[in-house]
Amino acid sequence: MINKSSVSKSGETNRTENIAVEIVGLNKWFDEFHVLKDISLSVLENEIVVICGPSGSGKSTFIRCINHLETYQEGTVSIYGQKLENNKNGLTVIRDNVGMLFQNFNLFPHLTILKNCTLGPIWLRRIPEAKADQQALALLDRVGIADLAHKYPGQISGGQQQRVAIARSLAMEPRIMLFDEPTSALDPEMIKEVLEVMIDLASSGMTMLCVTHEMQFAQKVADRVVFMSDGEIVEIGPPQQVLENPQWDRTAQFLQHVLSHKQ
Repeated sequence: MINKSSVSKSGETNRTENIAVEIVGLNKWFDEFHVLKDISLSVLENEIVVICGPSGSGKSTFIRCINHLETYQEGTVSIYGQKLENNKNGLTVIRDNVGMLFQNFNLFPHLTILKNCTLGPIWLRRIPEAKADQQALALLDRVGIADLAHKYPGQISGGQQQRVAIARSLAMEPRIMLFDEPTSALDPEMIKEVLEVMIDLASSGMTMLCVTHEMQFAQKVADRVVFMSDGEIVEIGPPQQVLENPQWDRTAQFLQHVLSHKQ
């Protein structure tokens, strides 16, 4: 396991270290449905947190609230000590620090792989096109698909498209990466290649929050595992504790179900 943070036995972070993301008292409703219930979580810089739980537990909604893709009614989200508000400054903090990878690839089908990766840096970060091209090619090489730079998304596999999406996010030079079940739309044989890129990214020191059911990935790279159910954090701690010796029956039932489907 790639362990870079200081975590107490209770799963709480050591606050003497730099906190990258801090969520306090987060509550969200969809009309009358209380989807997130008083969620609080601190994530250290360079820490890797895996979030798991059954469908409908609020995992994706939670991670989308961190970069304000979802609004919330109560609570606060801070990035490197800057409390996010629904204004231009909040959007700037997110754009400058946070990247996100979704279940679907969301690539522009009419643009080449290279152009998909340079669009953001050129238009949002005002990077000259030649420099953006150079950086994008280096990132595509890092994720193992530099040879596909001039192809279009429809000409490559789903696993390759997800690797393009990772390179596109990294092109914006984020300090924090959010992953929302990035392998769920992939065929089984394509999952491994995407996870390998994520493992490499984890080893580089990137702060990562990953919603995933890939428990082997969690076991290998996570500093902490968060288990959510019914909109609440039920259990949190090092992967050895949560995955191998869960303290709550709901966690154990979920893990048994997930692991049995992986065999």
